[in-house]
Amino acid sequence: MDALDKLKSDWKKNEGKYPRFSEKDIYAMLHKRSSSIVKWILMISVLEFIFWLGLSFLLRDSSQVKKVNSFNIQYITIPLEVINYIIILFFVGVFYKNYKKIKVTDNVRNLMQNILHTKRAVTYYIFSIIIYMLISIITIFILFFNYDPDLIKLVHESEVNGNLAKFYAIYISLALVGTAVILLVFWLFYKLLYGLLLKRLHRNYEELKKLDL
Repeated sequence: MDALDKLKSDWKKNEGKYPRFSEKDIYAMLHKRSSSIVKWILMISVLEFIFWLGLSFLLRDSSQVKKVNSFNIQYITIPLEVINYIIILFFVGVFYKNYKKIKVTDNVRNLMQNILHTKRAVTYYIFSIIIYMLISIITIFILFFNYDPDLIKLVHESEVNGNLAKFYAIYISLALVGTAVILLVFWLFYKLLYGLLLKRLHRNYEELKKLDL
């Protein structure tokens, strides 16, 4: 049982005897907890930006990155990387704005609205990242298919042997399965990471609805 549950329990026990805790006290607790949750969402998004930025530097000398760079397609890969940072930084700004709004909110209805805005923002963020990853993965598969000398050689060999249709079927199937697995892993990661915080935020929202009746 957390502090809010104890506060509500004590409030109910003493209801009709002496008003030890008021609805204002309950609201203050919900307000503080909601502000803390949104602050965590903001902090996680900032850490995520730092993580992706650091990862790009760490993988700069990896064999796969060097192979992609050898294709001389930086006019595609660099904008893709920049778009990733723009998406994250944009939502960091949104989360910060929501945090500041919730922090200074002084009534139940406004707090409820700000909680809903934050929940929507997190949902949009997760979908934006998943869609970005889908586009990036498809782009990478296409780039490898058109620029990777080893893959081009396999295509020519399959064409000579009369197995081109089979090769395409296998390649596309593997690409679809690989894409689905990667997206599923990221989806579960984001749902776990932000989902727990959103559940707590939703619970606060439901408690505020009771106060607003």
